[in-house]
Amino acid sequence: MGRLAPLSEEPNINEEEEATNRSSKGILRSTQTWRNWIKTHLSSLVLFNKRSDFKVLLSVLGCPLFPVSAHPKPPLNEVSSTAQYIIQHFTAATGCRKLEGKVKNIFATGKVIMAMVDEPGPGGASASGTATLSEKGCFVMWQMVPNKWLIELVLGGHKVAAGSDGNVAWRHTPWLGVHAAKGGVRPLRRALQGLDPMAISAVFSPAQYIGEKQISGVDCFVLKLSADQTDLTERSDSTAEMIKHVIFGYFSQRNGLLVYLEDSYLTRIQSPGAYPTYWETTMSTKIEDYRTVEGVMIAHAGQTNVIITRFGDNLKTGAAITRLEETWTIDDLAFNVPGLSMDCFIPPKEVQKDYPKKNFDWRSPRWASRLKTLNSQTKPFLSSSSSFSSATTADNENTGRPGPPPIRVALTESFGRGVFATRKIETGELIHTAKPVLSHPSLSTIHKVCYFCLRKLKTTDSSQAQRVSFCSDECQRQAKGFHDMEMREDWSAYDDYCRSRGLKYPLLVKRLACMVMSRAASANLLDILQPARLSPEMIVEMEEGFGLLRSAFENSNIMGEQMSFLTKQWYIGVLARIRINAFRIELVGAFYDDLLSSLAASIESEAAVGNAVYMLPSFYNHDCDPNAHIIWIENADARLKALRDVDEGEELRICYIDASMDHDARQSFLSQGFGFQCNCLRCLSGD
Repeated sequence: MGRLAPLSEEPNINEEEEATNRSSKGILRSTQTWRNWIKTHLSSLVLFNKRSDFKVLLSVLGCPLFPVSAHPKPPLNEVSSTAQYIIQHFTAATGCRKLEGKVKNIFATGKVIMAMVDEPGPGGASASGTATLSEKGCFVMWQMVPNKWLIELVLGGHKVAAGSDGNVAWRHTPWLGVHAAKGGVRPLRRALQGLDPMAISAVFSPAQYIGEKQISGVDCFVLKLSADQTDLTERSDSTAEMIKHVIFGYFSQRNGLLVYLEDSYLTRIQSPGAYPTYWETTMSTKIEDYRTVEGVMIAHAGQTNVIITRFGDNLKTGAAITRLEETWTIDDLAFNVPGLSMDCFIPPKEVQKDYPKKNFDWRSPRWASRLKTLNSQTKPFLSSSSSFSSATTADNENTGRPGPPPIRVALTESFGRGVFATRKIETGELIHTAKPVLSHPSLSTIHKVCYFCLRKLKTTDSSQAQRVSFCSDECQRQAKGFHDMEMREDWSAYDDYCRSRGLKYPLLVKRLACMVMSRAASANLLDILQPARLSPEMIVEMEEGFGLLRSAFENSNIMGEQMSFLTKQWYIGVLARIRINAFRIELVGAFYDDLLSSLAASIESEAAVGNAVYMLPSFYNHDCDPNAHIIWIENADARLKALRDVDEGEELRICYIDASMDHDARQSFLSQGFGFQCNCLRCLSGD
């Protein structure tokens, strides 16, 4: 299997250039060699061919890497160079000092608009070009320290994914499959576009200060980083030689923030007997819209312009230029997301074939030794409790530190994403817990449970019967944004619509809309989840609910930009995702150490208090004979437990419905409620 070549981010040569090469019989063989190289490394892309435009955009802009690896940086109070002084200013400006030793991981979602542009103007001014293709897309990214990351990006129906476990980086595209990257492991460039201040300070601490420059009217200090010759050699092969790869970071003199990134790499391509061709790719990113996330300044928007220049003696028409553009926004970013562990970054099997297991198996003694070194070097990024360790569960119990959940999320053969065990899990073992990203009490219990966490209230007096209440000051504080928004509207018509039809999920859409308007959540919070298939009748009913929801806001004089996201398409899309990802919350009401007792209590109590949507639990697939179960004890915090022993590598599955129903009832319920026919072993046997 071929490894990711250094030019796989470049488009192919055009047919005119091929014809020029063919005109000389003396270099016909070398031209064929050239074309074979192109097919191997670039998957036969054709420059400016509309069928390949998506490939070009995704290859270059989808998941580019930073030029250099991340190195441990000096303590924040140690300044031994001008560059480190600038970085100290940056860390103070972003407030990322408070993250040191506390951040275990970062999770981000965002949107992109990518375009190919014709007729570049002088200096690459975007206003001088005309977009020939423009597509919208979105991405989701996970990261543990700069060199351990995973990203999925979708654009125009095409998807690319890339990741790194800290030892090997890989990428998956529909046209090349899975392939490993050459050279040392490097951070994801997208993460360093203002999303990870700690990583930015780490990679730029050893940079060279080269002076001052004004960018878009902002006076900046300029820092420079260059890939060393050893790494350039590792990223080259017999046909393509990586000559240079440099990056410049522009830090505002006024506020200390990183406002601009510009990197350039030059590659020389030459087959035996052919003229050399040079490819230079320059990528410039404007970073803006810094907002506070948990007290830290994070960039939430920016624009990237790419100029790919191809030149050489064999190009009779002169240099060929390709221009690409990307506008990106961050919708959601969170630190310390539960459930993210080292296992989430294990490379795909195809990559493991090229790299013997001993090279990256974090359970092996060799890798454990390397992890000890890594842990000591990554203290600026991770607390001691989150250090990547090969310790067993028993080891964690001995040290009193909780280990990561014994699971990882991966693609299944036919059911999309699934959750898999990374070690043997015993019957009754708590696999992990999860907090809801969205919840709402049912209309019948709305005055009996906490309006935020759904915990049953101890007492209900006459005054509480007419208003919603909270079980604690903390719940009231966390709900304040959307609750204040909800209290401004008259929901009687919307609630009557839900009550008369027995609908519960539109209440979750109402809650999410209020969260978005109060800036407590992003409008695409649930975009990562799989949507349900909707019938025309369902859509008609949803349209009625959308009209009532929008009218409730309009009647309270909420208009304009604040409600711009609330379109019919958004409402139906959110409801389609909630429909097959929401859980019915049934509280057990007490703590049960015995799993069977807790299941019995849940069934007997029928204590349905509301509905909620979770991220990680939503990735669990269904089985009518499940090996795992989700329960709720006192509030909407979910607890995933094993129903039987689960082997390492086995997929964990839960039952979406009442497993005691007969075969036909289960199939009907799953088909109507979730849109699929179950083919688990129990159903195939007719049980």
